[in-house]
Amino acid sequence: MRSSRVWWAVLTLVLLVAAALPAVTGPALAAAGPGRVGAAPFVRVYDPSAGEATPWYLNDHTFVQDAQGLWHLFGITHAEPADDQDETTFAHATAPSPHGPWTKRPPALTADPALGETHLWAPHVIKDGPTYYMFYAAGGADPANSAISMATSTDLYTWTRHPGGPLFHDGYEARDPMVARVGDQWVMYYTATTDPGGGHHVVACRTSTDLVHWSNRSIAFTDPSSGQGAGNTESPFVVFAAGTWHLFLGPRGGYSGTDVFCGSDPLRFSADQLCGHVFSHAAEVISAEGRWWISHAGWGQRGVWLAGLDFTNGSGQYAVEASSDPGERVVIVSGADGRQEAFAGGPDQVWGRYQTVRDGPWSDWYPFGGPKSANLAVARDLDGRLELFASGEGRVDRRAQSAPNVWQGWENFGTAAHDLTVAQNADGRLELFAAGPQGVYHRWQTTPNGTWAGWEAFGGPADPVIATGRDASGRIEVVAAAGDTVYRRVQALPSGGWTPGFEQFGTVPGVTHLALNRRPDGALDLVAGGSTGLWRRVQAEPSGAWSAWGAFGGPASARVHLGRNADGRMEVFATGPAGTAHRWENGSGWSAWESFGPGATGTGFGTNADGRTEIIAGTPTGPLNGRYQLAPSGNWSPWAPIGGPPLA
Repeated sequence: MRSSRVWWAVLTLVLLVAAALPAVTGPALAAAGPGRVGAAPFVRVYDPSAGEATPWYLNDHTFVQDAQGLWHLFGITHAEPADDQDETTFAHATAPSPHGPWTKRPPALTADPALGETHLWAPHVIKDGPTYYMFYAAGGADPANSAISMATSTDLYTWTRHPGGPLFHDGYEARDPMVARVGDQWVMYYTATTDPGGGHHVVACRTSTDLVHWSNRSIAFTDPSSGQGAGNTESPFVVFAAGTWHLFLGPRGGYSGTDVFCGSDPLRFSADQLCGHVFSHAAEVISAEGRWWISHAGWGQRGVWLAGLDFTNGSGQYAVEASSDPGERVVIVSGADGRQEAFAGGPDQVWGRYQTVRDGPWSDWYPFGGPKSANLAVARDLDGRLELFASGEGRVDRRAQSAPNVWQGWENFGTAAHDLTVAQNADGRLELFAAGPQGVYHRWQTTPNGTWAGWEAFGGPADPVIATGRDASGRIEVVAAAGDTVYRRVQALPSGGWTPGFEQFGTVPGVTHLALNRRPDGALDLVAGGSTGLWRRVQAEPSGAWSAWGAFGGPASARVHLGRNADGRMEVFATGPAGTAHRWENGSGWSAWESFGPGATGTGFGTNADGRTEIIAGTPTGPLNGRYQLAPSGNWSPWAPIGGPPLA
């Protein structure tokens, strides 16, 4: 994507405002397409500044895997601050996995003024037979007649430009080529305008059978906006997944914003087919390690980032919200812009705080209203809005955002409960589960981002502890336990009805708490706290059979949290009367239990946009204390007081 200097100035202003005010707006999703599209939090996988004296950025980029399994990354690169007219080099890096570690290689290609190349923008690489083809925007003296060019390679290190020169010219500043196989032909998508001199911003497309000779252009998508140069139809990426075609397009709704459009015709998309939004710039979609991923990069973004991509129709892809711990006195959630928000159920009301910038410092605590001494659960709708649920004073209350970071007032949400958990269906609808003296109750959104049905009895034991997760097929699993017995109930179909009732799921002596999460391969992992320590069982494969319960050590009568590090390793935290302990996967199995801190009456866990875990824990005397990873999957900071209410 080539984004103009005007856009960069606007971005700078937006970032300055965002640092002071938490309010932003997000796109409204049209009810179109068979599924919704979203992504998990992004994790940085590559920093192009490595080995450089000053910060560098990597903007439009492409991933490709060679015949030996090695991954290659190519992209626009330049020293900060951005200078789109001086972007004349394609960076190259290699790694055994899209998640790294990436090794910087010599530049893949440099602009050749003798060939009329004024810049190198937006490489896209595909493989056909033994040859790799790199398509890129080479510019030229006349932006109404911009060149789309090609180079080839047999090893991804040495590139030779097509001897016939540019493949074709188009305008205004035609750029960001992407090539997909559709039936028996190749289709190239790129951003342009309706007329070479300007007009509506469009996604143009051309077809070919040999990747060299291309048809006249047609229009795959037209946006109502008009102008010359950078628009909001940049970085087109088309992929077939979950039974339909998806067009990813940005920047829309902000510099780090990509809209997704779903349709049955890969050559025709329209604005009313909006089916998702991902907080990404220059997004690329790749299939690797058994799931879909989406990338993020750009000016001022400090490198290349990856997030699990979910098409939310039960296709088995990585979930937006795969699992949810039972309600806690403290909860942390990522907002629409990647900044985390924390809420604590104080003795007088709920209190809140938020990160003033993504991955950065936090605001002071502020009163947020709601019931006293509340147990909390929180989730994010597909359109980026947060919904907070509070159980206290004999009922459940709800407070939701009308737009990302714009909160409405509290409402009585009915029923009495001591334990809450909120899950997300495969189609994106939130579903709330509450535990009380008559067992488990639930209510759910009738449409994604929409209104809620009433409470309905769900069965299960009286006064249970509960946890939910979504398996690799997209079905929600609800686990409830009371006394020594664990029960389980599963959706019969993703986003559909449920099996007839709870089934016994084994025994754990004196169950005190449950945690359920998804492993990197998609299999669910379940940990229970009990009177003799922790117990664990896990699916043998995604959506597969469960192991038997096995003793897992750790403190007795603990509340537990099962987290996943940015590198995929699972980590378990157990808070008991004598303090908190944790253990983690270390590459060859599980570590020994290690002391992690004092006991707490409420603990919340969140994930920063860069993949670092952040923890907030409370005590009866206050203040709250915080601890966070110094680097994704890395060591931890010391505990430090962070203010906030006591948690009696």
